[in-house]
Amino acid sequence: MSLIDDLAKAKSEEDVKDAYIKALGLKQYTKGLVDIQTLEIWFESKDAPTAPILMFAQLLFYVRDARRKGESIPPLLAVIDREKAAIMETAKALPIFDDKSLEWPKSGSKADTKFAAKIAPYIEAHFVVYPIKEGEKLFIEAFKQAIQNGRPIRTPITPDNLRQVFDKWVERIGRELDGVAESDYALLFFADIMHDGKKAAMENLPARLLHDGEKPLFLLNGVTYELASERGYRQFWAIYHRPPEAEHRAYLLERRDSLLPVDERSFKGAFYTPLHIVDKAYEWLNMTLGRNWQKNYLVWDMCCGVGNLEVKHSNHRNLFMSTLDAADIDVMLASRTCAAATRFQYDYLNDDVDALGQIDYSLSNKLPLELRTAIADFKAKKKGAKKILVLINPPY
Repeated sequence: MSLIDDLAKAKSEEDVKDAYIKALGLKQYTKGLVDIQTLEIWFESKDAPTAPILMFAQLLFYVRDARRKGESIPPLLAVIDREKAAIMETAKALPIFDDKSLEWPKSGSKADTKFAAKIAPYIEAHFVVYPIKEGEKLFIEAFKQAIQNGRPIRTPITPDNLRQVFDKWVERIGRELDGVAESDYALLFFADIMHDGKKAAMENLPARLLHDGEKPLFLLNGVTYELASERGYRQFWAIYHRPPEAEHRAYLLERRDSLLPVDERSFKGAFYTPLHIVDKAYEWLNMTLGRNWQKNYLVWDMCCGVGNLEVKHSNHRNLFMSTLDAADIDVMLASRTCAAATRFQYDYLNDDVDALGQIDYSLSNKLPLELRTAIADFKAKKKGAKKILVLINPPY
């Protein structure tokens, strides 16, 4: 029985999905928030005939969500209903996610015609619509060819996501390397990411990635380390693209001092920001401030405590961290939290506030000169002044 015949008999959206699954010969798939999901392609489906641009708008919500979480996304997207189907390369839609003026809905189902109209200029020229009644055979052939030629789209490693990528690497790969000291994880991490799977992209690194057939091995200080399990390794490199772009490589290597494994249990005291909340904060900062924000902004946390709000930051030299309790500084020094940051005791509510309520940093002289100068330059609108971001989670 043909696809058009099965669609004519469909009584629900589930029947529509099943008709396409059968016609396309899909074997390994799941159903969920993404209506039909395989490694190569994601589908949005509808029972009633629906404008393709609206279905793509809803599907792209889930692509964006997966991308923000650092999860893999497919090379192809498709939308289907009982009358037609459309296919698009995911790469063609990626510029949408750089448009900060777009207000994304809270769920895929909330993507309406107004939102679809806003994204239409990005994608309407990039998808092909196949009316099933006239073009069933053409659609199935085009689908199979697209799957054959499609390539997975992986998340690039950049200065803005370096810390998050490292943490996932430690979780999925580093912990599988028996006998490696935690302080050496960063060396092995850079050996791994600065490699395209066949040859190294940078020479003379302290550690090296080798291969025994298809099996990855790590060499450091004359010792070879093997993975207890390769499953996490394969999963990790299904998500991320390596090596990083040439323009980022030297800068990423300079951030090595910021990459020590973080254990949430090491943070003591009544007030601290849970690490999953820190991850979410940096996710939103990346989306709001854009590419290279950690390089372009100085960051001041005025009540940093023992520093865990900054542990996901990849450029500690741009961090200023102050706390009311001098003992917090001792904890950060002992744990090497944000080792290259400027850390100092400071009461931001009372120090340097004069009798008239005005701020005068000369009263205590506690504020580092570099930060004072940056604040003065920014207030004076001096050309080339560094932007300053106040990142704070006060305990009240």
